[in-house]
Amino acid sequence: MQMELNFSPQLNYEERRIYQLLKYGRSNAISVRQIAESTGYDDVQIRNTIRHLILDHNILIGSAVSNPPGFYIPETKEEVEQATKSLRHRGISILVRAAKLQKLTLEEIFNQGRLEFKESAGHEV
Repeated sequence: MQMELNFSPQLNYEERRIYQLLKYGRSNAISVRQIAESTGYDDVQIRNTIRHLILDHNILIGSAVSNPPGFYIPETKEEVEQATKSLRHRGISILVRAAKLQKLTLEEIFNQGRLEFKESAGHEV
């Protein structure tokens, strides 16, 4: 599943700069700290730009929290599945915490989140 780094003319300077630092493969993940050292951008700016690359430009970018931690371009179907599984696990863990805070069931907090998402993003859920 080799993907080509295609620099869309829609990418601005900041997006391009961060995107160019990403490497293929989970083992080549680059940390936010490393990106910051290369670009001078702060953590929040880097994470927001990567989120924008994923959500608005539909660029496949995986992330990992260890060995090595950071962002990467998935090279194989297995790397996509691994990144997806990690995101689902983190998302569910966050929803469980939110449910505990509000003393709701996981289903209630999930449905509440769906409604909020639909209202804020104008998406059909």
